[in-house]
Amino acid sequence: QKPICLTSWRIRVLDGNTAVCVEGKRKDMRDLVWHSNAVLERIARNQVRTSSGRIYVLEGNIDSASMRKEGFPYPFIKRFTYGFPKRWKEYVGEFLEERRR
Repeated sequence: QKPICLTSWRIRVLDGNTAVCVEGKRKDMRDLVWHSNAVLERIARNQVRTSSGRIYVLEGNIDSASMRKEGFPYPFIKRFTYGFPKRWKEYVGEFLEERRR
């Protein structure tokens, strides 16, 4: 399976505040807005693997404007500006815990 490339990407919280997925425009499908399954693993700063086993390549920087509109805190968005940092699980965990309160 070849990786799916997303542009104008952002992070979305999945139902139940238990995990996050990535969402963006799929280059190979005329910029169709697409979202992944739950992100499980960071392969590289701009590559993640999801629960379905698919690999997503994140092109460019995070779409911070749409994430602000969704109510994501600025410090959280800033950590993901250029992709998924090494400690992404920790950041996502803290963020989701905060949302569940």
